[in-house]
Amino acid sequence: MGKDKGKLPEHLSGPYFSDQELFEILSFLRDHRTEAIVYGGGGELFAWEGAFDLIERVTLFGLKMVIFTNGTLLSRRDLARLNSFGAVLIVSLRDTVERYHNAAVGIDGFSRTLSTIENALSEGFHRDSRLAVEIPVTKENERRVLDDFLPAMRFLGIVPMIEEYIQISTSEVERDRSHTFAQSRTFFKKACEKDSNLGVFWTPERAQRMIDQPQCKRPLYSFAIFPSGDVLDCPSHSRCYGNFKKSSLHEVIYSDQFKASILDFSLCACSVFYTWSDTEVPHDLPHCLEVFR
Repeated sequence: MGKDKGKLPEHLSGPYFSDQELFEILSFLRDHRTEAIVYGGGGELFAWEGAFDLIERVTLFGLKMVIFTNGTLLSRRDLARLNSFGAVLIVSLRDTVERYHNAAVGIDGFSRTLSTIENALSEGFHRDSRLAVEIPVTKENERRVLDDFLPAMRFLGIVPMIEEYIQISTSEVERDRSHTFAQSRTFFKKACEKDSNLGVFWTPERAQRMIDQPQCKRPLYSFAIFPSGDVLDCPSHSRCYGNFKKSSLHEVIYSDQFKASILDFSLCACSVFYTWSDTEVPHDLPHCLEVFR
């Protein structure tokens, strides 16, 4: 629970939630028909000794646990336990070539990540689509993603999650590795053609953060809760709705401030997704995104 890929700001930090606070959060989610809790990043979940306890608590409330992980810390026994919880695993791979992957993540973890994927297959995660592998596509690796990664995932029955490596507010070198919007469209057209040759048929869909109006929709269906008790619009933590340690979570989410914030929400910097053409890219993009037109 924190800003993705960065250190949690001090004003949002605090001790881990108490049993009563966890009960309030999970009860609220269950009562509002939430289907799953997603651990999406900001650190490797399984580096924390309380990971399995949290996953078990979530499961006992009838919720699914979806976990992004690099897989380097998971044993075969761990995977068997996760399978018993019905967890969904999304394993992060940064490249199909070991040295490139290891360079990207900063550790020699390629073989351990592959071992986790293999063990998850042995446990049968893939049989009901509970195993995915994500990989960022760049100008440098797009050929490997198309010719190696995608066919391998389809053969193994793993859900391939190919994401655009569009970097913002970063170095010129990082931005030069990224596709522009036009290059992104070309890549996914090729991916569609590659899949059709493999017997999988789909067409690219325009993503939900760029539908007809320049307005991110994430706050309409999610919010982020931080150890401080602050409830914010998303992990980018740009707007605070209130603090559930000072009032109940129900009061925060049903407050006038919450409703007003959603109605007033404008395009955020993470709204860089697929559109059919350049004309559908909103005219009022934040300055940091203009380089990708």
